[in-house]
Amino acid sequence: MAWTTPRTWASGYVVLASDLNTHLRDNLNVTAPAVMSSQGDVIYASGANTPARLAKSTTSTQYLANTGSSNNPAWNEVALATGVSGTLPVANGGTNATSLTDKAVLITQDSGTDTVAAVAIDANGELLIGGTSGPAVATITAGSGITVTNGDGTIELAASTSANSVDVFVEILLFGGI
Repeated sequence: MAWTTPRTWASGYVVLASDLNTHLRDNLNVTAPAVMSSQGDVIYASGANTPARLAKSTTSTQYLANTGSSNNPAWNEVALATGVSGTLPVANGGTNATSLTDKAVLITQDSGTDTVAAVAIDANGELLIGGTSGPAVATITAGSGITVTNGDGTIELAASTSANSVDVFVEILLFGGI
């Protein structure tokens, strides 16, 4: 049953039961509590002079959207890939960044500002090393009796003793070869 525009009555017209049913009973039923029967329901027009009801959503954190070919309201969830704009702050689980650096590690930049920074580690042999002023990218360098060979995802340390010319090799695999 849909809304019907009420008839314009003329003097002398004989009112029939079908007139009363169409123009009074049916229109009252369309807009009466039968249409909006629960707390939280939303009334909208699904067409010209056609009221409709959208039952409230019982799923938490949904919003009212106008999706689909008819653009009738519907309950929906936010699509993170397409339905979000702006930058999500750290306090809400984001990075507070609009883009990230390739081959980088995310670190907190400053404890007072809740920002996350991307530290690029994009050359052979680079490591993220902690320090009192925060993490930094550094490279292990050769020293007395030690040679360092930086490979793609590996660092090879070789120590040699002059007494017996035996080489000792230690290989550190880093992050599966970034």
